[in-house]
Amino acid sequence: MREVIPFMYLLQELSCIFDLHLPKPEVHCKVFEDNQSCIAIANSYKFSPRAKHIALKYHHFHKFVQEGKLVILPITSAEQIADIFTKPLNDKVFEYLRNKLMGW
Repeated sequence: MREVIPFMYLLQELSCIFDLHLPKPEVHCKVFEDNQSCIAIANSYKFSPRAKHIALKYHHFHKFVQEGKLVILPITSAEQIADIFTKPLNDKVFEYLRNKLMGW
C-alpha cells in the first residue's frame, strides 16, 4: 500500500495540472488480506489498546480506508498469491499459485 498512495496523489495532481476535457480520475485500490485481525483494525473507527504497538506511520492508511479509496477484502490463505514469496509451500500449492500469478 505504500506504493499505491503516492501513485493516487500523482494522478490527482496530474488531473489538476493538465486541463483535459475528461472526467477526473478517481483511484480506488483493492487490497486482499488473509489476516482477519488486520481487516478488523483497518475497518474499525477506533483503535483498541492492543493495536497501540502499531507504528504511527501506518495509521494514515486508516484514513484512506474510511474514505473508500482503499478497500480491504478478505481472501483465504490458499488463494493468497503473496504466500509464494513468503512461505515454504508444497509442490501442488506452489504450482497453483505460480499459475495464478502468471495468469495461466
